Order: sequence, then structure tokens, then C-alpha cells
Amino acid sequence: MLLTISVILFFIIIIVDLVHYGALYLFLKGIRRNEWTTPSSEFVPKTMVLLTLRGVDPFLKRCLEGLLKQNYPNYGIRLIFDHPDDSALPVARDIVETCGADHVEFIVVDEHFETCTLKCNSLYHAVVSLDPSYEVVVILDADTNPHPNWLRQLVEPLSDPQFAASTGQRWYIPDTPNAGSLVRYLWNAAAVVQLYLYRIAWGGSLALRRDLFTQGNLLESWKTAFTDDAAIAESVKRVGSKTAFVPSLFMVNRETCTLKSFHRWVKRQLLCAKLHHPAWNAVAFQGILITLPLLICMSLLVTGFVCWEKSLLYWNLGTLAVYWGGVFGTLPIMEQAIRKRLRQRQEIVKPWTTGLIIRVLSLIPVTQIVYTSALIQLYFLQRVEWRGVEYKIGPGKQVHLIEYKPYKDRGHTENNSQSI
Repeated sequence: MLLTISVILFFIIIIVDLVHYGALYLFLKGIRRNEWTTPSSEFVPKTMVLLTLRGVDPFLKRCLEGLLKQNYPNYGIRLIFDHPDDSALPVARDIVETCGADHVEFIVVDEHFETCTLKCNSLYHAVVSLDPSYEVVVILDADTNPHPNWLRQLVEPLSDPQFAASTGQRWYIPDTPNAGSLVRYLWNAAAVVQLYLYRIAWGGSLALRRDLFTQGNLLESWKTAFTDDAAIAESVKRVGSKTAFVPSLFMVNRETCTLKSFHRWVKRQLLCAKLHHPAWNAVAFQGILITLPLLICMSLLVTGFVCWEKSLLYWNLGTLAVYWGGVFGTLPIMEQAIRKRLRQRQEIVKPWTTGLIIRVLSLIPVTQIVYTSALIQLYFLQRVEWRGVEYKIGPGKQVHLIEYKPYKDRGHTENNSQSI
């Protein structure tokens, strides 16, 4: 009986690998071309870029310097803080003054809704007071380092009437490839395919047409939302439009993290999709489809070892090898495709060493274990912490800010690349 189950699991994992390669094929095919009709003339509508800050992110200086040097003729910048004593405020002022920029506004929000996260609260207040002449609103995260053509490339898809939003994606290349950072890299490499196929927007580089606020009810959605990006899916659908994925905007993130901080982070990422995105059931099903057979396989492997049933042992070792090889086999293909995009904008990316390849290979099962743990815990999650503030997740997808607190500086320095 156990041997029969082992044989079935072997073929299930082969099917899972084939599905992975099929999804990767669709992803690679999609990033070779633009989905929108290229405008016949320059498309540079009046645009406002919003950057919410809470604490000093490791690469904040690079982010702001890149943002201030955009090859875009008609854009403003709003830097939004939730407290006047936030440690990021003086840092941002110094950078802006050094660059001599005169198109930057500093906004300190003193009203904090208890029904949404501080980021959504800050974005709500930044947009509600925005002059109607701005046709496009762009959201940027402080862990994004925008190159000179970033804003042009992000806004261009909105020239096509079928798109009300456009987005890029993050790609992790940590300066220090420790275990936590490499696990996050592995998880993200799989996640970006899902994000593309399910049209899940990323708030690190996100452009929104103004009618998402005037007709799509996005402002009201933000007032009760956990995250800004996943919440736009319903608004985009409401105005009868789609979200465009911009193939040139894989934005490199060089921050590092520990396994513990990754576990907290990935739970929050999954929670965003669970609360707000219509594709959540598909995402969860895919996670279960991968996780359950592997858990059974590992249990049978232990049984085969303890009882020294060689057939049981070999079949389950073969199953894990097929899964392992299938996952790792997709990475070089993705790396090559994305590095090609990065080289086109002169992004510096170091080649992989043999030692790094071995470390990544060894961390594939760790990634699966940590992801599985986060996925299981998500269904029992009632409270979540985000940058020093705790939120309660209630019935009916309700978000409740338990107690507002200004950000407490954790001693980050310019040489510290640890994510906050």
C-alpha cells in the first residue's frame, strides 16, 4: 500500500514540475513583448509619485536620488510620513536639498484610521488632497531604486485605454547572500510567475489612472484595506479595464533578511492576497498542490528509512530528486531572461559562483518548509505586525489598527542592508 502511494506521488510530482514549466513558458513568452499598443507620440501625462516612509529603509538614499532624476517632464513627488518625528523625514529632506529639487512635497499625516494599515492611510490622505489636474498617480516603495526611464516606462501602458493600471516586479539580488536572503530569492522567483499570470500588482512600482479613484472607488477601498496594491484589483475590474505588466521593470532589491524576518514577511505577503485579491483561491490551491504531496513523500521517506524498506526509500528519494531538480531547473532560465532585461539598463549583476549555486540548491527544501509553515499559520492568523504597529484581522476581512505608535528607530545605518 505504501509503495503504491509512493509511486503515485512520484508521478504527481512529475505533473507538478510540468505545470511549473508550462507556467514559466507563459511567463517568459509574456515578458518578451509589451501588452499595450505603443503610443504614436510621446505620452507624458501630468503625474504624481507617492512614496510613503516609515523609518529609514536601507537604500532610501538610492531610491530618492533615482526618483529625483527621472527622464520625465511633468511629475511631482509627495513624500508621506505618519509622524513628524519619523527618522526618515530629516534624511529625506537632506537628500532633496542636496539634489536641489523643487518638485517635492513633504506631507505629515496626523489622522490615522483604525480600519486600515498606515500605508493605506497615508496614500488615502495624499490622493484625497491631490489637485485634479494630475492624470496619473504612481506608487513607489522605498526598497525600489528607479532608473532614469523608470517613470516613463511605468506610465506608458496607460496610453492604451484598455489598461487602468501598470506594474513592474521585484527581483532579489542580495548584497549578502545569507540563508534568509536566498530563501526569499527562491520564494520570489516562483511568486513573480504567479503575480504575472494572476495579474497581481506590486506596490513597489505601480501606476494608476485617475479614474480608478473617481470611478473605481479605490480611495474608499484603501480606507478598509491591509495593502494598497492587491486592493486595486476590484477597482480595475470596476472601471472595465486591466492591469498591464511592464517587462522592462524588474526592479532589483539588494536588501538582506534573516529566516525569521522572511517568515514574518512572507506571511504578510500571503495575507495581502488572501484579504484582497480574487486570485487568492488559485494561489492557495497551488501551494497545497505542491506542499501536500511533498509532506506525504517525506513521511514515507522516514518510514522507509526506519523500516529499511529499500523500494519505499528509493521511490521517495526519486520523488524528492525530481521535485528538487524541477524547481532548480527553472532558475537558470528565469535568471537568464531577467538578467538580459537588467543588462539593457546597465544594472550591475554579479555572476553566480559554484559555491552560491550549491547553497541555493541546498535551500530549496528549506524554502518549501518555511513557505508551508507560513501558509498554514495564515489560516489561524489574527494579529500581524508591520513596522512596529500591530493590526488585528477580524471576520469579514476586517483590518483594525490596535494602537498607533510612531516608528521606533532600530539603529539602521547607511551600511546596513537589512530589510526593516
